[in-house]
Amino acid sequence: MTRPDPSTRSAEFRTARQRYLLVATLAPAVVTLVGVVLALAWLPEVPATVATHWSGGGTPDGFSPAWTVPLGIAGLGLGLVALFTGIMLAGTRDGRWGPMLRLLGAFSLGTTVLLVVALTWSLGMQRGLADPADAPGMGVPLLVGAGLGALAGVAAWFVQPRTTIAGPHRNEAVAPLELAPGERAVWVRTTTMSRAAMIAIGAAVVALALGTVAMALAGTPMWWVMFGTTLLVVVLAGTTFVFRVRVDARGLEVRSALGAPWFRVPLAEVRQVSVTEVNPTAEFGGWGVRLAPDGAFGIVLRSGEALQVERENGRRFVVTVRDAATAAALLEALSERVRSARG
Repeated sequence: MTRPDPSTRSAEFRTARQRYLLVATLAPAVVTLVGVVLALAWLPEVPATVATHWSGGGTPDGFSPAWTVPLGIAGLGLGLVALFTGIMLAGTRDGRWGPMLRLLGAFSLGTTVLLVVALTWSLGMQRGLADPADAPGMGVPLLVGAGLGALAGVAAWFVQPRTTIAGPHRNEAVAPLELAPGERAVWVRTTTMSRAAMIAIGAAVVALALGTVAMALAGTPMWWVMFGTTLLVVVLAGTTFVFRVRVDARGLEVRSALGAPWFRVPLAEVRQVSVTEVNPTAEFGGWGVRLAPDGAFGIVLRSGEALQVERENGRRFVVTVRDAATAAALLEALSERVRSARG
């Protein structure tokens, strides 16, 4: 097998990263800046208090100071830019790249366009109004924003190259552990999310909490939505920071330290076991319980060594855990027993 030239890999990596920065950082920042400039220019033409939330029937039912709109546009837009740029920079330090990054770049631009268009339009349509309660509905702005966001996301996808740069030791097969007939064996280990990922998630929780407080102090009725989102992120983080990985006569089980969620691959469903190297950002788009574009499902808490199981249906199950080679050897031995028993 011919290995790709290192200089070629390096050039491909630089090109992929430059295109990502173009669509996920520069373009969303420009869109955000345009929205902020327009909103600031329109402030003298709108009421001091503007509509910021509409009921299902299209009637304004929430109001905030007009200055909170350009502030919100800047916060959301630049916050997304910082988030997606940080994910890429932190997750590609080892030189690996994958299709999930291409998807994240497209998602960054598409989401920013949707939010900025909707928020900017919501302020612009209130120019000249004496009473913000007379503001028209948000159906058209949301529809246009969604359409432009989808177009921007598709364009961002095709602007980026179709690049995959994998790391070493992809799908390294293991020999089955030697077990005497009828011998029982269990392998158990705890896997914890990397410190960098915990810090990133913790920072996101703090940002959401501060946003909730700011919206509540400004009198924005939507503060409770931010509060609910913050609680949801806290719960999800709490259930995905630590997992227990167990290999025994029932197969592979991966269970959250809080008891849920949990996942199991029975021995009868195991086709092949191997050890691999995982880059959370490049392959799965981040940390936690993840689904890759190729259909692989993973409990991805850190970069590096991982246990990989190919099911009988061809799907891959991946869990990042130390001493994955021992777990793989035992799981291979136990699954061989089941295959032998079936004849």
